[in-house]
Amino acid sequence: MENTILLVDDERSLLDSLERALGGEGYTILKAGSGVEGLRQIMRNRVSLVIADLRMPSMDCAEFLAKVKEAYQDAVRFVLAGNADMKDAAALKKCDAARYIIKPWNDDELKGAVKDALGRFNLVAENRKLSEVVKKQDLALKDLSANLEKKVEEKTRKIKENFFAFVKIFSNMMELYDHNVGGRSRRVAAMARRLSAKMGFDGSDGELIETSALLHNIGLIGLPREMIDRDEDLLTADERELLLHFPKVSQDLLSSVDTLRQAGIIIRGCMERFDGKGWPDGLKGEEIHIGSQIIAISAFYDRFRHGAKRLTPREILIKIMEERGRSFDPAVADAFFGFLGEWLEEERAFESEIDGPEIMRYHITGIRAGMVLAENLTSARGRLLVTKGTVMTEALIERVLKFHQVEPVADCACLVRSSARA
Repeated sequence: MENTILLVDDERSLLDSLERALGGEGYTILKAGSGVEGLRQIMRNRVSLVIADLRMPSMDCAEFLAKVKEAYQDAVRFVLAGNADMKDAAALKKCDAARYIIKPWNDDELKGAVKDALGRFNLVAENRKLSEVVKKQDLALKDLSANLEKKVEEKTRKIKENFFAFVKIFSNMMELYDHNVGGRSRRVAAMARRLSAKMGFDGSDGELIETSALLHNIGLIGLPREMIDRDEDLLTADERELLLHFPKVSQDLLSSVDTLRQAGIIIRGCMERFDGKGWPDGLKGEEIHIGSQIIAISAFYDRFRHGAKRLTPREILIKIMEERGRSFDPAVADAFFGFLGEWLEEERAFESEIDGPEIMRYHITGIRAGMVLAENLTSARGRLLVTKGTVMTEALIERVLKFHQVEPVADCACLVRSSARA
């Protein structure tokens, strides 16, 4: 996204210095010598960031920035102030600015502050655009349905079938990589879809949230499995850094597919917190897409319900209450409290559906391609042949059978899990 920065100061030399500091960063730079001239620029241009001096003639900074906010609420507002100015707390508070830049500034620090602010601005804009796109798509489908109901219904059905078939390929990739990650994603997707419906997000909105939930862990593919299952407190600094990047990796993996770009934006926001202390972008409150917040609370419940530190639904509910307004949007948390009773009634049937009795013991000659080992495959002497979690292929089965002729597999049987699901 191309960003425009408006610089406002009555000192021409300061404007020129600011322009030199930011001019090589790919931004469009506008300059104004007063608040009045700055407002004219705002009316003519879509401005992402305004940097205004605290002390300006004719119109003070607080009045100018208030008019900027009224004209374009999303524009980020910085105030330029000297060391003496910083002692005037009342004047600074009136400005309602996102950041204060102290004169003389450090060019690198200024560039970093501007880059962070515009990155956040662009992400909020993308989230808003996503919501508008979803609404427009829904209206378009309804309009088509009114005129060509049968034809549209058939075409929509085929598109959805193809889309969800494609999504299932991604989901199966996670399943083959790690059964626990795959199962967790399916449970969270089911919960997020039902909670979305409870909150009034159905149709294309509900499907988008469900798809995002189903794929929200895809960025974990490639990380060591033992790292994924380990408690966060036990991770090394390097491992924690890798884990912090997985929402971005998930978005990057999906961004090349047009129909999954919207899901990528939602997935990127799943680790954000309502109080702004999440990652990777530090979004706060309504800056976080509602789909991201629904998935986050569903994943939180699933982690404590099915993870290493298992808690009762009541204990999890208490944790969510404690995080209401911190990790979770109060509105989403309140909806979850009312929804949990219904979910608990469905949970047993759902778990039976996706985690039902599919582990079976086969003789080594009964193993087929596509099956996933649920335990290590060893010889009668205890020699490790194939590790747990390996997807059996024709070539691998052939090698195991040849070894079996020389040294029998323990008890001539192995425990496997079929990865083929309806």
